[in-house]
Formats: sequence, structure tokens, C-alpha cells
Amino acid sequence: MKDIQGDGRTGDVHADAVLYAVDALEPGERAAFELHLRGCAACQEEVAAFGEVGAHLASAVAEPPPAALRENVLAAVRGTRPEQQPEQQSEHRAENPAEHRAGDASGATVVSLADRRRGRRRWLTAAAAAVLLPAAALGGWSVGTQTEQREQQLVAQEQDRQNRLLSAPDVTTRQLEVDGRPATLVVSAQEDAALFVASDLAGPGEGQEYQLWLLQDETPVPDVHFGGGQVQVWLDGDVDRAGAVAMTVEPAGGSETPTLPVLATAEI
Repeated sequence: MKDIQGDGRTGDVHADAVLYAVDALEPGERAAFELHLRGCAACQEEVAAFGEVGAHLASAVAEPPPAALRENVLAAVRGTRPEQQPEQQSEHRAENPAEHRAGDASGATVVSLADRRRGRRRWLTAAAAAVLLPAAALGGWSVGTQTEQREQQLVAQEQDRQNRLLSAPDVTTRQLEVDGRPATLVVSAQEDAALFVASDLAGPGEGQEYQLWLLQDETPVPDVHFGGGQVQVWLDGDVDRAGAVAMTVEPAGGSETPTLPVLATAEI
């Protein structure tokens, strides 16, 4: 069924719903379609659905692309109607003489440059719309893959750091007791590294954190602070210059001077 559109064009006005949603209509076409849209529930649903898909893509979490992604994209592009070649246009004009009002001496219809450009623009827009959703999903997959690779690199770096500490010739371990629960400090002055490990550390209290201190010439130097539970943290300071490590409870964010009492100490 054909609809007569407000700008004088004859065509399937419902097909403009996707073009309207991606802002691909010319001003006159857009105004005509908006008049049609007011009374067409089907087009209203299609425009709204396309907008919802776009919003979903903008906030979606990246996922691996489906196996059939490439085939779906190619099928979508093949499904768009390309600009007709001159021979096809002649055949179409012969089959539909009523649609053409102008012709040359041989009876062939003269297609205006504007109509040819419009047909090409519509085909390109349809092709772009067909590829848009799969391309966005593929972009999300790419970002997700890069994130996963970065996480794997961080895990490998952490494992390498632990291996260097544990294989150091001067590595030592010190056992600590924090509110009756065990913790371990692994230290190497040669590697200038210390790792504090606890499997079930009690929570320090609301608005508070545990903090470690490096004692350098009996002066406490603030170091890392953290919460309870399963803990594995590296000290940041100059371990090779320290003679001991102390642990206190401090306000969240840490302190510059220790708050008594000291919960635990270990010589290193």
C-alpha cells in the first residue's frame, strides 16, 4: 500500500521510521513523517524500539561477539536495496509507466539527479543502519577483550613480583597475631619488599582501617592502610631501611602519626 507524503513524494512512508530514528531524513521528509507519526501506532513503536536499542548499546557491558556476527552483518547488508542500475531502472519504468510523467524521444524516462542522489542516500543510510548494531557490539567485544588482556597482564606481574620475593636469598617470614587471628609478613631487604598476608582479619570498625608502619631509627613512617577480611598488601616504603613493622587501627584514609595501642609488631 502506498501513502502520499506531505512533501509530494509517493512511497512507503512506514519505511522512513528507521531513517527518522537515525536522523537521516531531509527537513521536508522529516516534517512529513512527523505528521504521519502522530497517527501511526506502528511507526511510533518502531521509532521507540530503535531508540531503546541505542540506549541499551550505550550502557551495555561488553560481551564476546556471537559466532554468527559476521554472517548476520553481511546478510543485513545484502538485504538492503541498492541503487538500481540503468537497465534495471528501464525495466522498472516499462513495468510501471504510470509512475513516470516525463520521457525522452525514445520513450525512456529521465530520472532527475536529485532522485538519484536520494536513492543512493537512502541505500547508504539503510546499509549503515544494518551494520550499526553489530558494529557497536563488536566494538564492545574489542573493549572487553582489551580489558581482559590487561587484567591477565596485571595477574602475571603480581605473580612475578611474588616469585621474586619468595626466591630472594634473604627472604624471611614473621608471624603476627591481630586480635587473636594470625597474619604473616614476608620480607626481603635485598628485594626491598614486604608482603602482609592474612586470610581472615577482623574488621577494624566503622570509619576505621588498619595501618602498617615502618620503624626507621625508631621513627614510625606511615605505610599502607586497608580493611579486614582476606588481605594481601605490599608495603610501599623503604623496607631495606626499616628495623621493624608495626600495626595500628587508624581513621579511614590513614594517619601521619600512629594511634595507640599498637596491635602487633614484627622485627625485620
